[in-house]
Amino acid sequence: MTTNVLYATPFISITYDVEHSWLYAQWQGELNQERVEQGCRQLTELLQAEGCTKILNDNTLITKPWSEGMMWGRRVWLPEIAAAGLRHIAWVYSPHIYSRLIFDLAQPHEANMPVVAAFDEVAAAYEWLARQ
Repeated sequence: MTTNVLYATPFISITYDVEHSWLYAQWQGELNQERVEQGCRQLTELLQAEGCTKILNDNTLITKPWSEGMMWGRRVWLPEIAAAGLRHIAWVYSPHIYSRLIFDLAQPHEANMPVVAAFDEVAAAYEWLARQ
């Protein structure tokens, strides 16, 4: 598998999977509003720059989630990145149970939103996204 690192900070790294034409975002550490918004802006810009329509969003290394982040993402970021071309996102849950609950409650149901599927493990998310 060939990947190219496109962006890296202490809280997110974004790579491009050449074989599958998708972005892989690995969030890590302690998140807050500024970090989440910065990472999401980068994802939107890189999705457009690479011309891809899929993201594998890995939250397994988050040590402290931003509790309002899911609702912000659902309300603000998801419509923006959908307009930028996102069609499928495989979401790997954070190990924090509260984060999981908020994610499940924030699922989009509108027809113009990307298909979002949640997983406990990266391997399962990878397999699902490869079939889309």
